[in-house]
Amino acid sequence: MKIGNKIKQLRLNKGITQDKLASHLNISPQAISKWEQGTSTPDIALLPDISSYFGVTIDDLFTLSGHVHLDRIENMLESQKDLNPEDINYAKTQLEFYINDKDHAAKANELMAELHNHIASTHHTLAYEFALKAIELKPDHKMNHVMLVEASNGRFTDWNYANHSKLIRFYYDFIKKNPDDRRGYQYLLDHLIIDGRLDEANQVLVKLSVVYEGFIIDWYKGRIQKAGGQHELALETFRNMVKNDPDNWLTHSTLGDEYARFNDYKSAIESMLKSDQLQPKPKYIDNFESISHIHEINGNKAAAIEYQHKIIQRLKEDWSISFGELVDKHQREIQRLSEN
Repeated sequence: MKIGNKIKQLRLNKGITQDKLASHLNISPQAISKWEQGTSTPDIALLPDISSYFGVTIDDLFTLSGHVHLDRIENMLESQKDLNPEDINYAKTQLEFYINDKDHAAKANELMAELHNHIASTHHTLAYEFALKAIELKPDHKMNHVMLVEASNGRFTDWNYANHSKLIRFYYDFIKKNPDDRRGYQYLLDHLIIDGRLDEANQVLVKLSVVYEGFIIDWYKGRIQKAGGQHELALETFRNMVKNDPDNWLTHSTLGDEYARFNDYKSAIESMLKSDQLQPKPKYIDNFESISHIHEINGNKAAAIEYQHKIIQRLKEDWSISFGELVDKHQREIQRLSEN
């Protein structure tokens, strides 16, 4: 990328006009415009002043690529719980700059979606706290509880509000356009099952079995059986899923999740620990998170805290992550469990 484009990025990120930058550098706005259009370049004598003004090195003026910006934003979203206005402005400005660039559009759109979800998560956290206070002040007011449920991504009983027809329509169209993409079938099946559209789910499962062979076929078969009230048959299907693929850590983890949904917490923990034993390094933390939740549900907060510590240790040893939001959120869990 030419230096003029990089200066334009820095200027937009700082939220200043060409006139203001020109005034600082004691040159004409037309000169700035020509840099950014690529018809001329800055005099080398101006580079120290330009780099100082934007808080970057002279080398940065020549090395700030789209990949660098996108990597910075991705790391920021991963490591920070709440973004300050400057971070949000930086991320939005850079992503808007690259969102239609053929080399970076896919990643930029992905990160823009993640950015807005990140901001929404922060707002939901704030909404949760305000809703708790509102309920404390006026416990019999329905809207206070509605706001708490919405902030917590909870469930509403009104079918017109809670159904997933919009997502289902999208994924029906998606699998038509991408018939070999198994994840599209999975997302479609997830929401058909949640909405109780089981006849459709069985039809989609048949289509999925054509493009994919693996344990998830039995998993979805069992989930459809369970949703239809055939609980014992569903459990048998889930167990067969593991018998047919006993060395796959994912089958044991999936079985553990289903045991937990049946409130068979003892069997759930056994399956999750077996999954963790089989899993190659670097190992994920999902099983430990689930076990911590189960221990808290069972009233064993000491064990719940123990597994939160195990998560932090694994993040450090397997993933070389020892700070940032990925660690901080588990520290907060330890503090919450300790205080309670």
